[in-house]
Amino acid sequence: MNNILIHCAMEKEGKKIADSLNLVQKEENKIFNIYEGKEKETKIDLIITGIGKQKTAIGLSTYLCTNARPDIIINIGYAGSTNEEIGRWINISKSYNLEWDIPGEEKYSMKDIGNQELEKIENLKSLPCYSSETFVTSSKIKDNVIFDMELHSICLLGDLYNIPVLSLKKISDNLNMEDYYKNLKRDEVMELESSISYIKNILNKGAIKCI
Repeated sequence: MNNILIHCAMEKEGKKIADSLNLVQKEENKIFNIYEGKEKETKIDLIITGIGKQKTAIGLSTYLCTNARPDIIINIGYAGSTNEEIGRWINISKSYNLEWDIPGEEKYSMKDIGNQELEKIENLKSLPCYSSETFVTSSKIKDNVIFDMELHSICLLGDLYNIPVLSLKKISDNLNMEDYYKNLKRDEVMELESSISYIKNILNKGAIKCI
């Protein structure tokens, strides 16, 4: 793996990761912000697209049209959960579109693209993720699942262009907006730099099964 693209939705999610990986700002415009590494053997870019499936789709599509295709896309960010432990890292196993509820179609799942299995990391809990256009505070889904606002757009593009996708989500809340804002003050919950240990395992080709 010589070309890695990391995706974060928000600047506060991505900047500390970029700093920890010694990435420097390459480009900033209305669509995205990019940080890049200077290593010659392994190219690492980090893209910050903004919150939501639409901004993510536009930003990531633009990047893929103007840069070399990455060997893997790594999505890192916060997510809500029905009942998972706050502050825990989850390796997403499958991505669904929460708003995809079309008569005659399979609920949450597009049959043509966006259905790829995501990359797995050994010894890290895996759960499915449902991407929503809004912050999820309640759900009819009773299983133990994850909710975010970007991943399904990433998986659509990954599936379309045959790019493996890895998603690491830090649980920020249990579908409670008030608790989410309280958790913003908890450093152990809101830090994302600990994901770098998983990224380094990827670089060493020791943690992902499918690559």
